[in-house]
Parts: sequence; C-alpha cells; structure tokens
Amino acid sequence: MNQNSEAQTLNPDLDPGLLKAHKAYEAAINSNNVDCVMAMYDKDAEILQPDGPIVTGLDNIRKWVEDYFNAYHTHWVKVPLKNFVFGDLGFDEGIDTAVDTPKNGGKAIHWDCKGILVYKRQANGEWLIFRDIWNNTTPPKEVDPGAPAN
Repeated sequence: MNQNSEAQTLNPDLDPGLLKAHKAYEAAINSNNVDCVMAMYDKDAEILQPDGPIVTGLDNIRKWVEDYFNAYHTHWVKVPLKNFVFGDLGFDEGIDTAVDTPKNGGKAIHWDCKGILVYKRQANGEWLIFRDIWNNTTPPKEVDPGAPAN
C-alpha cells in the first residue's frame, strides 16, 4: 500500500487539497532539491524546528534548507492523521519518520517526530506551507547506513 492510500485508509475524511499539498511537500523534501522545497513555501513562511530558532523569511529558509541538504541526504515519511480547513488556512497534523545520512560519512540519524503543517491558500487556490512546526517523539538515534528505519 502506498503512503497516500495509507493516509486515506487511516482517515478517509482528509481534505483532498491539503492532502495533495502534504504529499507534494513530502516529495519536495525527498528530492533533496532546494528549489523544489522552496516552491512549497508561502511568501510569509516560518519554520519552527525542534532545538533551534524560528526560521523566518524565504531568504533565511533557503539558507536553512541549503545547509541541511549540504550536510545530509534525507528521506522523510510524513503520514497525515488529521487535517482541517478554516477559510484560507489549512492545518495538517501528523507523524513523521526521517533518516538523515551525513554526506561526509558516518552513521545515519533516524528521527521520530510529530508535527503540524499550517497552509495558506494562494490566490490561484494552491495550498503552500505557511508554518512547519515539529518536535521529536523520541530522541534521534544513529543507525547503520542502509539499515531500515524501524
């Protein structure tokens, strides 16, 4: 079962527009391409990362994403559990796992997270990330490169 049908099975009431935006964001992150990720953000986006400052403004977000992709090859699995639309804002609550493999060698880092994505509807109807907020469910752990993320 692919993750999109898994999310629909978990909650068939997920708003299809937000679910589409969620899957596009996950794909952009997994592309490990800065421009693909940046295309997902609203002009007033902010990143509220765990154990770090709020990243505000597209220039600062671009630098943050570049630094991340320069340090790691990443793969995220983002499972939306609930989402809600209130006017031009959408909210997406979910659980995530990620594996960050250092580009300079060494053990990969496995993350278990929970988070909320806040989307803003654009004039063309597209949903873009307005806030990306997450924290760790458990402390990150090192895993052997290529090991499955369980």
